[in-house]
Amino acid sequence: MSEIDKKHAELGGEKGFLGKPETEERVAPDQVGKFRHFQGGSIYWTPQTGAHEVHGLIRNKWAQLGWERSFLGYPKTDESPSPVGNGKYNQFQGGTILWFPPSKEAFEVHGAIRSKWGQLGWEGFLGFPVTDELTTPDGIGRFNHFQNGSIYWKPSISAHEVHGLIRKYWAAHGWETNPELGYPISDELPTSQAGKNRYGDFENGVVFWKHGTSAAKALEKSTLGNASKSVHEVLAEISNIVVPMLTSNDKIYIRNAPFLVEVTDYSFDGTSVHNRRYKVHTDLGIDITDPMPDPTVNLDLWIEISYDRSAKIVQAFLTQWSVHVHVPFPTSVGLKVSTVVDQFRAQLDPMLWKPNDVAKVPDGVNILSVKAMPNGDLNVYMEPLV
Repeated sequence: MSEIDKKHAELGGEKGFLGKPETEERVAPDQVGKFRHFQGGSIYWTPQTGAHEVHGLIRNKWAQLGWERSFLGYPKTDESPSPVGNGKYNQFQGGTILWFPPSKEAFEVHGAIRSKWGQLGWEGFLGFPVTDELTTPDGIGRFNHFQNGSIYWKPSISAHEVHGLIRKYWAAHGWETNPELGYPISDELPTSQAGKNRYGDFENGVVFWKHGTSAAKALEKSTLGNASKSVHEVLAEISNIVVPMLTSNDKIYIRNAPFLVEVTDYSFDGTSVHNRRYKVHTDLGIDITDPMPDPTVNLDLWIEISYDRSAKIVQAFLTQWSVHVHVPFPTSVGLKVSTVVDQFRAQLDPMLWKPNDVAKVPDGVNILSVKAMPNGDLNVYMEPLV
């Protein structure tokens, strides 16, 4: 008796819900698994997963997606009852298909969106999926809608949930296609540890909900105490940090002041989302006692500005650097490019991810987000005082 026959017998044989076989046991197209179709469903087997049945609307969805040849692969469980809502599910190698009454369709969830959904308590928080994972209009992101909210994913920010009145506002204003907001870069969060107000952080803005009110709203950047900075002001702050660091060696001098090359996208390190980074370029010279022209250095620095909420300090970090050195030939001092690069490495490597305090936030002000904008401005969003 094969493993598929054993599973069929375990489920009641021909008198069970699967009923009589409709096909012989066959080898799957991948030449690894085997399957058999029955009146009420199918049983699939592989050496890795064992034999499991799939039937009803869950089987219909799996078939629509391409059976075991799809991204879901083979079933890893029989159809099982959900802990909530009288729903049903099958786990597959690449994800899960779920169904809940009275829906006439089952839906799949997989990948980073499924992982986020699991972290949030599976169907206990957001409920069951009401769509499969779909591609966003820009062709970059992915999303699932659930009974009580949505999860959106983008490579640079991973997956985040949005729900309730914050989601309602976001949906009414264009979802992620609205350039004033973009994708969520956080789950919905409390504005403070003991507070009841909530906010959602998005790529280009913040949506805030005051407890007890009937609607959320997008916050304007804060102008209190010149909190938000223009790109020119940000560059001045960066120069105040970078220039003294580079000219601490009295042989190095600035040929061209630091200027902005680009603002990078957000980045996800597997745990948290990092702010957009400023790529800053500067040209240096090395003063040598030689009649030939001085060696020149082209230096690129990537600077991230973030907010430490616990310490209430805005900080800047050097996250990466690269250097190109040109030494005129010949030079009487015999200076080598590798020697110069090693000197910069000795100076800059210890500075990587070392915090440089930019501003201390005064008491009574609750900063929700400090956001580097695509144009280089630094926008600060604070919880409304009233």
